[in-house]
Amino acid sequence: MSIQYIGEKIFLEEIEATGKVWVARSIHKSVYAHELDETGFSLPVWSKKERVVDFLQNARLVGPKYEPAAVPLDVFTQAWLSDKMMAISELQLNPDGKSPRVLCYTAEEFQSSQDTH
Repeated sequence: MSIQYIGEKIFLEEIEATGKVWVARSIHKSVYAHELDETGFSLPVWSKKERVVDFLQNARLVGPKYEPAAVPLDVFTQAWLSDKMMAISELQLNPDGKSPRVLCYTAEEFQSSQDTH
């Protein structure tokens, strides 16, 4: 069993147990994300608030201050991912802010994983 698979399994189990994902939201209500070429955004998401806090401490972000913000899983899956204006192309699962390597899901893969639960 690969480390990526274990990380993915833990992430999915934790969000299913709590019914929410966590994002980093600024004081201006914008959500921290990476812009991809012309395809949209890569959105970091976490399964626990503590993981967002660790990321924010490790990432040394410049600009507005970010705080952990919970998003109900059904709202995230049905509204955020289906909103073409948000243009979320991929999700980064539990990035730690220390390493540039991160486990990614496409928005479609994530939605499919939620349909099977």
